[in-house]
Amino acid sequence: MTEDTELKMRFDLNVLKHLGLKMYTNLPAVISEYVANAWDALAETVHVEIPQNESMNPDYEIKIIDDGTGMTKREINDEFLVVGRNRRQDEGKDVVEIEDKERKVMGRKGIGKLAGFGVADIVQLRTVKNGEFVEFELDYGEMREQAREDPNATTTYNPEIIAEGETNESSGTEVTLRNLDRDQRPNPEYVVQRLSRRFSVLSDDFQVFVNGEEIKGTQRNLKERCQFKREYNNVAIGSDGKYTIDGWIGTLKNPVPDNIEGGVAVMARGKTVQTPITFGVAEGGTRGQMALQYLVGEVHADFLDEEEDLIATHRTEVLWEKEPAKHLREFIVAEIEEICSEWPEKRRDEQMEEIREEEPYERYINPLDEKERELADKFLGKLAKQGDYDDDTIGEMASYVSSGVQQKSFRDLLKKIEQSDISNTERLVELFDQYEVLDAMNSLRIVRGRYYAIQKFETLVEHGDADIDDLHGFVGDNPWLIDPRWDYLDEELDVRQEIHDNFNDTKIESRVGFISLGDGDTVRLVDIRHPNHVINAEDLSQFKSYIDYLRSVSDLPPIDNREVEGYLVAKEAKESREVENEIRRMKMDDMRIRSYDEIKDIARRSHKAFLQVFERKAERTDSQMLRTHLNEGGQLGLDDFVAGEF
Repeated sequence: MTEDTELKMRFDLNVLKHLGLKMYTNLPAVISEYVANAWDALAETVHVEIPQNESMNPDYEIKIIDDGTGMTKREINDEFLVVGRNRRQDEGKDVVEIEDKERKVMGRKGIGKLAGFGVADIVQLRTVKNGEFVEFELDYGEMREQAREDPNATTTYNPEIIAEGETNESSGTEVTLRNLDRDQRPNPEYVVQRLSRRFSVLSDDFQVFVNGEEIKGTQRNLKERCQFKREYNNVAIGSDGKYTIDGWIGTLKNPVPDNIEGGVAVMARGKTVQTPITFGVAEGGTRGQMALQYLVGEVHADFLDEEEDLIATHRTEVLWEKEPAKHLREFIVAEIEEICSEWPEKRRDEQMEEIREEEPYERYINPLDEKERELADKFLGKLAKQGDYDDDTIGEMASYVSSGVQQKSFRDLLKKIEQSDISNTERLVELFDQYEVLDAMNSLRIVRGRYYAIQKFETLVEHGDADIDDLHGFVGDNPWLIDPRWDYLDEELDVRQEIHDNFNDTKIESRVGFISLGDGDTVRLVDIRHPNHVINAEDLSQFKSYIDYLRSVSDLPPIDNREVEGYLVAKEAKESREVENEIRRMKMDDMRIRSYDEIKDIARRSHKAFLQVFERKAERTDSQMLRTHLNEGGQLGLDDFVAGEF
């Protein structure tokens, strides 16, 4: 039978705030602590439930359920409710074992149980062991009220026992987080991404599921996605070689995406003890510093969590000033610096090999005669090894070189660059100044073209109904009007059709139409409203439903696991607190509102920045040719446009 005793927890309020509310401020970190507890309880499966068919309301709750050993009422009092209990020290061992199972314990400081208070006011637990269950609740509001007379004094808190008794259930523990401190529903994919990098023990013996889907090892296996990498197997560090590490550090082919934490993570006992960082390498002006944008890695160093505790209280940062952590930091810094130093040449060599096999090279360079092709090829090869260009630059340059290589002045420039001494920095700067002039004039022609496009856009907006179909097509052909970064995006008709097929409210008088623009990572749904339409709360709710639907089917065509963003374009938004507050919330969830006036202002600001760059180049290179082109643009109205007088 269950023991007839009350539950007791001794704490002081300031410690509770520091160890719960301040240290665990994001949901993945909180869930990680309960997953670690499940590992220590010899669980084989952990199920995280983050409801997606409910809105955020007082009844919304998140559950973490494991099939571990569970706890008796005595164990709850003597172990779980003891804040700061050092399990390894109290039990005289750092492993947990039962029958044929044995695991190294992840927990150490006895504070992970407080993690829930970082995101929720109430942490409810139901635990089963030896045919008996206990269900109780930790209420931060009650604890705070009980201790308010003296926050520094130690207080005894009696958690409410909701139910207890005998049961036929298997052992395990269920943690429920309630009264969450957030306005938006959590994103399960974000939680999966973070959990996948926090644990290296995920396997058939320890499975973690989020909303029924298992977090696979492949989701955290960044190593296989690296373009270049170094691997470490039992590598000794420090002067005496007493400590060893395993792991890898590498660079991805593309910059680390926003949904992955860039840098090198450090793990001990299968759990992250240092979230990914670049160890301050960028501060030293390292050669090849752009490589840091591509850098990922995972170093396993169990010694950090064995004898002396070298991990900060919140368990996501190593105390690097202490030894032997200091030696590990020196090792990682040296590796990152060497990787960065080697990265530019390695990357450019591989990039040039790829370029020679790609369509732009085939189209623009191969048709040239032998001498021109050789000259262009040498130039592209040399350019590929200079500076830090993005992946598309060399391909674009192939087109530019093929058109310019037939001009004598440009051919002379290429020869000068080819013949130049790479160590003669001043000469290289002089030659590239000449190249910048040509490049700037080419870019200036693009700016002029966009200037004419913006004039056309303003005319369409002013005419309203007369040219409404033209407005829809025009924005689709010129997506940079919505966002200057959208230079080369394809319209994806399948996504637009998906909305029409699943919603009956798409054909309304105020809507001009949808445009769906996509690339390899993101789908952007643009809802274009009439130039005279004022956005109201119903419009916002309707638009959110479209985006939420596309995200709900993100694992299926045509979304294909890409991020989904939304843009709603109209004359303006209604001036009301409800609408303004909702727009702010939507912006945090990648749903933005654009007025037609804002579109014109954004275009004006971005093109003003273009002209300022050209003017500085004209001044620095003393190019009369570039000055002439700028003056011609001013005569056409460009200066008045960017000054806001157009």
